[in-house]
Amino acid sequence: MRLCQKELRETMRDRRTIITLVLMPLMVYPLLSMAFNRFLVSATAGTSEETPYTIGVETDDEGSLLLAWLEDPMSQPPDAILKASKGKLATFRVVNTTSVGLTPDQALKEKKIDLAAEIELDDPPRLRLTAYSGDVAGQGAQRVLTERLHWLRLARAETILQSQSNDYTPPAEVSVAKVGAPEKPSMLGTIVPLVLVLMTITGAVYPAIDLTAGERERGTMESLMASPVPRSYILFSKYVAVVVVALLTAMANLLAMFTTLWAGRLLPLLTGGEDAFPWVAVLQILGLLVLFSGFFAAVLLSLTSFARSFKEAQAYLIPVMLLSLTPGMLSLMPGVTLQGPLAIAPLINIVLLAREVLQGTAHAAPAVITVLSTIGYAAAAIAIASKLFGSDAVSRTSGQSFGAMLKRPTRVSPTPSPQTAAMTLALLVPIYYLVSNVLIRIVPELSINWVLTLNAVALVFTFGLLPLASVVLARCRFSTSYQLSPPSPLALVGALLIGLGAWGIAHESFVVAKHLGIGGLDVDRIEKTKQTVEALKVAPAWLLVGCLALAPAVIEELCFRGFLFTALRRVLSPARVIMTTAVIFGLFHVVTGNMLLIERFVPTTLLGLILGWIAYRTQSVWPGVLMHFTHNALLNLAAKYQDRIDFLGAGFENQMHLPASWLIVLTTTTVIGIAIVWFSTRKPAATNPNLATTPA
Repeated sequence: MRLCQKELRETMRDRRTIITLVLMPLMVYPLLSMAFNRFLVSATAGTSEETPYTIGVETDDEGSLLLAWLEDPMSQPPDAILKASKGKLATFRVVNTTSVGLTPDQALKEKKIDLAAEIELDDPPRLRLTAYSGDVAGQGAQRVLTERLHWLRLARAETILQSQSNDYTPPAEVSVAKVGAPEKPSMLGTIVPLVLVLMTITGAVYPAIDLTAGERERGTMESLMASPVPRSYILFSKYVAVVVVALLTAMANLLAMFTTLWAGRLLPLLTGGEDAFPWVAVLQILGLLVLFSGFFAAVLLSLTSFARSFKEAQAYLIPVMLLSLTPGMLSLMPGVTLQGPLAIAPLINIVLLAREVLQGTAHAAPAVITVLSTIGYAAAAIAIASKLFGSDAVSRTSGQSFGAMLKRPTRVSPTPSPQTAAMTLALLVPIYYLVSNVLIRIVPELSINWVLTLNAVALVFTFGLLPLASVVLARCRFSTSYQLSPPSPLALVGALLIGLGAWGIAHESFVVAKHLGIGGLDVDRIEKTKQTVEALKVAPAWLLVGCLALAPAVIEELCFRGFLFTALRRVLSPARVIMTTAVIFGLFHVVTGNMLLIERFVPTTLLGLILGWIAYRTQSVWPGVLMHFTHNALLNLAAKYQDRIDFLGAGFENQMHLPASWLIVLTTTTVIGIAIVWFSTRKPAATNPNLATTPA
């Protein structure tokens, strides 16, 4: 408690915190309210049905004729239309623009009139109406005047027809009615979640940087860590300080926003109701703020604990702030609901929960899952921060330049550092996304052979060359970084058997995940899959196996069970390394071009767990390569020769479980393979995170 009080006092005394907490809400929101009010006045000017529209003509005769048409009772809309528009009728003012030395078109371009009219006195007369493109009032006048003159034409024609024919039967009479009470849409559920993201980040960024990177830059971190206080206490006190400041900042912004809108009589536009202060909605938002603040404070602390200086921490947090806006925009998208995998997606879930709570459509089960998963993510971020906070790598102040950070180390390291792996993964995400989207654009015009070849080249370029460049720049040993040591022959046999049987387990996990609402193939996706399978049947078997089995097996295993596995093993336990690499492996298989294939996450992550265990047990990447190759080759060859082995495709369209006999055979094969790998290897000794290095 004393540490928390100390951190809060120091933070609240800071001038920049006071500016963010007090002065910004007091100054920004009144200005925004006035600007918004002015925008509404300008945007709605001239759009009311009762607003007189100005029509410009070139001669007085044209003006008189046009007014005669408009004043004719026959040009009035039917009673049903008048009733539907609440009896409001547009009015028009006709002016002769030549009195000011302008033609109607010139007056329209200078926006002195709403509409230009030109009448050719033929038999019948011809009327041309010209509106300025993009002008709301002009286009409204054009629409209303056209409708009025069409009603006049119809009424005159009907009158003449009734006078000349006794058998004339008019069309059906239309009447309109309303039921129920009118409901005004509320914008709370769409605008406020995005505002909550902005408010919370604004309040948490500065204290998170100042209490970690700022301590190191001021040179007070060493004395703080030397004090007889557990590191976890120090970190927790800083976390509490960041959460409290973020909460206070968000609350100040929230109250300033609602008060300003209420005082400016703009609150009904936001709430869709009466001009009363929405106390219930504000209390709901305050409860959500606790969730937002706890999550963002943990994430930001985990990043700033890694930074060596204030500027470096700012460089890390700017992309995070920009990325956080993307989930916030989901609150503006209709049709996106809190269900399935979105209930556990970080930040997306709490944004959608905020929207549904404010709209009154939240359900208990996904809400509980969202809260628990968000607490779990915050705890994981704090755990990462506790690993980094106060360690030798970050407790010294940074005296290096940016160029020095890119300089190769002078000593050889057995494996990449976690920081190197994190930076590589951060670069892999945008590069992989860009390459995938480029391929999607060009593959429709190419043959299947070129498509397969380009997919293999893209895989090598992203997951192969980028980790390789990191290993070279970090001066790491290839053999230990990629776990290239030769395995025992029995381990290879076991991996082969696992590859032959694990596809059945992956298929069953896909079906179970579909029943739980995680992904699943819809009709369009199944049709596209069938088209892909038909295209693969044309490709040569050697190219199919080489591009879709051998290349992914080698490149992905070297990346995930080699480079990433050995880097994370320096700071995580074996179980956590296996789990972390499996989840990352599954997430990268979900991203395909500009589409998220959620249904691939569960089976791919399950296979990643098996591959990670094999890599840990054998201390080699090659058994995993063999298992991965066998699995992919078996599935792709089965798809190519599906017509010859029809029983393998049974139930695909309906996404059903495999027959029990198949499950027994495949599970037995997998278990035998796991047992062979287990008995053919010894349990690896615990690795020392601080591995020795040797001079270059």
